[in-house]
Amino acid sequence: MSAIHRAPAELKLGLALALILGLAALPAERAWWGLGALPLLLVLAKLSRLPPGPLLSRWALGAPFLLAAASLAYFQLNGLSIGLALLTKSAICLLTLQLLISTTPVTELVRTLRRVHVPEVLCQTMALLARYSELLGDETRRMRRARAGRSLRGSRWLEWRALGNSLGLLFVRTVSRAERVQTAMRSRGGG
Repeated sequence: MSAIHRAPAELKLGLALALILGLAALPAERAWWGLGALPLLLVLAKLSRLPPGPLLSRWALGAPFLLAAASLAYFQLNGLSIGLALLTKSAICLLTLQLLISTTPVTELVRTLRRVHVPEVLCQTMALLARYSELLGDETRRMRRARAGRSLRGSRWLEWRALGNSLGLLFVRTVSRAERVQTAMRSRGGG
């Protein structure tokens, strides 16, 4: 465990929030200044001993959403420069959040957010999201293993069709599980 991992969650959350708010406050013409934070973030990633492959692959998962948000700016006057500025600032903010999440357990983050009086509903939502995203990942892995064991390698079309069916089934199972959790919470006097 690195010194970055051992640092207090309050410090990491405060620094991440300061960087994100600073980037958000930059005007579009000065968005390139935000790239100055990139070497610092890369040094922090190196010091925290995070493997670059998984870090970049998780960042790449968010990239399509960043591109979609930035593309909306193209319909404005000076849309290209505004879109690129938005993309730059968003990409650095995403990397900042990934470093925060990778070096701080979710329980510590939620505890810190409660201490700074973030609304309890938001804290509970984050805690449930962390818990059930792991369950959803486990369910996805089980379904993938089952599908691989049942199916022979066929055409690309059959693989995509099987994937679509699996995603539909995963959605149904997720909704069913969420309903059971909600029923259990209500029976105990919650939400």
